[in-house]
Amino acid sequence: MANYQITAEVKKGWQAWGTVNLIRKSPMTEQVLIKTLSTVVSDFGNGKSKVEVQVRNFQCVRV
Repeated sequence: MANYQITAEVKKGWQAWGTVNLIRKSPMTEQVLIKTLSTVVSDFGNGKSKVEVQVRNFQCVRV
């Protein structure tokens, strides 16, 4: 079974741009990555909140 390498530059909220490098058994779209990274679990209040996520140079390559 093939693996997939996901790479992207990501900016969450006020944070600086950083690099994401993942290996997964299934492919991932840019929108799924944004949805995954935008949910933040908090110890305060209702437990989950959304944060703005920007992605650039997204790639999902079969390896």
